[in-house]
Amino acid sequence: MTSKIVDTWLTNSKEENSMFDDHYPLWQVMIDRMAEKSLEGKTVLDFGCNQGGFLRVLYQQKPFQKGIGVDVARQAIEIANRNKGNLPIDYEARNDLEPFKAAIQVAFSHEVLYLVQDLKRHTQEMFTCLQSQGVYYAALGCHSDNPLWATWKKMIEAESNLEVQNYSLNFIADTFREAGFSVFAQKFMLNDFMLMKENNTYFPNVIDSLNYYWDYKILWKFVKP
Repeated sequence: MTSKIVDTWLTNSKEENSMFDDHYPLWQVMIDRMAEKSLEGKTVLDFGCNQGGFLRVLYQQKPFQKGIGVDVARQAIEIANRNKGNLPIDYEARNDLEPFKAAIQVAFSHEVLYLVQDLKRHTQEMFTCLQSQGVYYAALGCHSDNPLWATWKKMIEAESNLEVQNYSLNFIADTFREAGFSVFAQKFMLNDFMLMKENNTYFPNVIDSLNYYWDYKILWKFVKP
């Protein structure tokens, strides 16, 4: 089963609205690390695009021919389409990738894999929609090898309209390999000053925040042969 279509993935939609500012420096790391120097003439996919911010930022720096953003949250997709202006991006509320067979050269997701109910199906669908030598970049810190995850999982479950999964890094790597991908990974290593927010429930101690971005948040690169 894939994730269901919902109005918002968080019960608190205000938190969804604040994600652009929180995620922008993390999106920048993904853009800086990708091997593709140009996306000219390419079709790109953002899986779990929320309100569409990543593709708008990506287009500013590496213009692409066509962008596709998919998410299970209807309200987020409505906001994404309102904000896209004249950019060549289509945002859709859907929980599958069926229409995009062999249409994508580069795909992305940021902190989405732990919300995918059936990871095996996701890997198979992503393999099918990517062209030969296509690449899927997926950033993830919400996994069972992160020592903060046990606490985070309970916090996210309390405010999520989607089922939260408990995947390990080994399980993710094995599942993508079984689908036919070559699997690569590196530590995310946010090489910048980080704002230390007061009363941060996710990072109660300064060292938690520093260790997370250097040791536990992962940037995957899945390559279709």
